[in-house]
Amino acid sequence: MAGDFRIPRFYKTLLALALVLGPIYWLMFTPDGKRRTDIVILSLLGRPAFDAALDAFDDRLTESRLRESFPALDLACAQSPNAFGDRICTAVIGSFNQYPARALSLFFKAERLSAVKVLYQRAYHAQIRAWVERRPGLRGATAGPHLSQGVGTWQVAGGTLVMRDGELGRSDEPALFWLSTAAIQGWTPPGG
Repeated sequence: MAGDFRIPRFYKTLLALALVLGPIYWLMFTPDGKRRTDIVILSLLGRPAFDAALDAFDDRLTESRLRESFPALDLACAQSPNAFGDRICTAVIGSFNQYPARALSLFFKAERLSAVKVLYQRAYHAQIRAWVERRPGLRGATAGPHLSQGVGTWQVAGGTLVMRDGELGRSDEPALFWLSTAAIQGWTPPGG
């Protein structure tokens, strides 16, 4: 007596649908899938990744060293006196440490890195904040005065990470800053 081990057609159809629709659902409707889809699309559009451990940066970094470390970045640089130095380099980016991002600004003072600004996509604010809080070089939230109300600061070996606390308002820019210790000591608030 031989058993009938054939799989019913209905189950085969359900399995085929699950195999096709499952990944599509994950890519389009789950937070992790959306993030990965955004990164792939931005990569296909030619926007490079900036995968950097900002908590390990220090003011000994120079423009040439950063260009060696991140050769895919198309940095546009100009002499431009600003609050953090005398030279600024900018680049369009597609991701920052596996989170969709838009742009990068590097500020130099006397040919040394003094600040970094990463503009990320608004939808990933909470995830970027969680990334900052998981950093191994983090020394905890600073107890000293904040740069302004509603701003979180975390001291790291070569400076401070700064970003907006809580939810972003409509006029808030989704940005993460790294400021060197020298930049913070020499910084004065606008109008102050």
